[in-house]
Amino acid sequence: MSQTFTDLGLTPELVAGLEAMGLEKPTALQAEIIPHILAGRDILAEAPSGSGRTTGYALPILQTLDVETPGAQVLVLVGGSDNAIRAGSLFQKLNPHKELRVVSLYAGRSLAREAEQLDDTAAIIIGTPPRIREHVNREALSLEHVQFVVIEDIDYLLSRRQQTVIEELFDIMPAGRQTTLFAAKVEEALQDFADEHLFEPVMIQREPVAITVPLINHRYQAVPSGDKEDALIRLLDGENISRSLIFASLRPQAEAIAFDLNTRGYLSAVIHLGMEKSEREAAVMRWQEGVLEFLALTDAAGEDLMLESPYVISYDVAPDIQSYVARSRLVEENGMHFSLVLGRHRALLNEIETQLGQRIRAVLSPTRASVVAQKAEAYKKRIKAIVHREHLEPYMLLLNDLAKEGIDWSEIAAAAVILSQKPQETERVFERQRPQGYDQRRYTGGTSYRPSHSRPQQRERIYEDREVEEGYVRLVMDAGYDIGVRPKDIVGAIANEANVPGRAVGNIDIRDRYTYIEVQEEYVDRILSRVPSTRLRGRTVTFRKV
Repeated sequence: MSQTFTDLGLTPELVAGLEAMGLEKPTALQAEIIPHILAGRDILAEAPSGSGRTTGYALPILQTLDVETPGAQVLVLVGGSDNAIRAGSLFQKLNPHKELRVVSLYAGRSLAREAEQLDDTAAIIIGTPPRIREHVNREALSLEHVQFVVIEDIDYLLSRRQQTVIEELFDIMPAGRQTTLFAAKVEEALQDFADEHLFEPVMIQREPVAITVPLINHRYQAVPSGDKEDALIRLLDGENISRSLIFASLRPQAEAIAFDLNTRGYLSAVIHLGMEKSEREAAVMRWQEGVLEFLALTDAAGEDLMLESPYVISYDVAPDIQSYVARSRLVEENGMHFSLVLGRHRALLNEIETQLGQRIRAVLSPTRASVVAQKAEAYKKRIKAIVHREHLEPYMLLLNDLAKEGIDWSEIAAAAVILSQKPQETERVFERQRPQGYDQRRYTGGTSYRPSHSRPQQRERIYEDREVEEGYVRLVMDAGYDIGVRPKDIVGAIANEANVPGRAVGNIDIRDRYTYIEVQEEYVDRILSRVPSTRLRGRTVTFRKV
């Protein structure tokens, strides 16, 4: 059983804040450093960006802060403005002491405006060493009450010749301060620096661990900051991934992934510990049955899963080797574990590679041309399958008539492909003539169907000439083109709400004010009992047998 944040000695108030953020369990680094910081120890830790280090030091510091002490109590030194903004934002979210403020200082902003923020309520100061020294020299910032010092990427700062600036700041802070240093790797020069400035520090090094890695393939894709959502879609299309588990570090991120995929037409659901167990189990069952294509989940939700997927995608890089292996165990043999990697997390992936004992190969982000080619190939396969499976005679008669009119067969085929990309128009080719007086305007959000004359119209007679395929039963839904419904809307509603696989839905014939749907006989009772009615396109619709 993995540790919880409560197990680490954090207050219920802080744990509740983590719950609100969607952080479900501590990373290996957090589980190690939080008790040491609470115990007042100095720390020198190997912890690259992405390992959860900021949350790991922010939580125990916030728990220990004295709200009665005026001025700066916490000083966090970072390597650049992006890190200052990220750390500041996280402190803001976690901070339960609303009377104590977080202030980030970095180049590119007005010094005067920053100085205005440095009053007695500014307890947590985050910034680059030169910027902090600038405010100290201007006497806008006092460090005489600092109790906690944290330096992220100390190895990077020392390599940038920042040691003199850092030591100047150390000299004006209290000797009894508590200091934590983070580095991607502890080299000899850094060890000497720690011996001089830290008191009996706890050394936390990422020791190699004995791990058993499944026989799978490992790949990563470098992703620019702010492009992850589109990078995921390009990966799915470019690699032709039709079924996968997708891991995110936070609960809101997992929810956003599932929402975004669904809006783009990929049947998806989310599972995390904020859901009831029955809800999680239902989502997993729908994924196993093929009703869903993708599951977005957190590491905590994935701990007890007993399933296999051809692909696992780490939307957020695993924070440590244990989490990476836990995700990989859900990949079926010879399957693939993909990681989407931001530039600042490359060092973390390097560390995972080292402990994994193998190289994780980079793959280029697919170009638009390659994605189009991939979709074209899939489209050709679908056409071949239809040729071998479907009853094509009525359509061939229509096409023969067009050919007799002198239209080239290749042009007819191309036009048919275009129509297939517009399902409503394609299906209307074979619908019966609309009743006289029908208002041609399509439903557009606020306009509903009405006959063009005022007398009530006799209800249209529902009929269908074509025989139902063997093993299928025909249902009718009391809505059609009048609400702008599409086949995928209907399949999604039935599959998700009745918990049946999408393949159980056969032919769909959309008419003006009703729709015929053929479903496999074994699922008919379940559909009619679970989905007697549902909402589609803003209107409640009902299903019944013809």
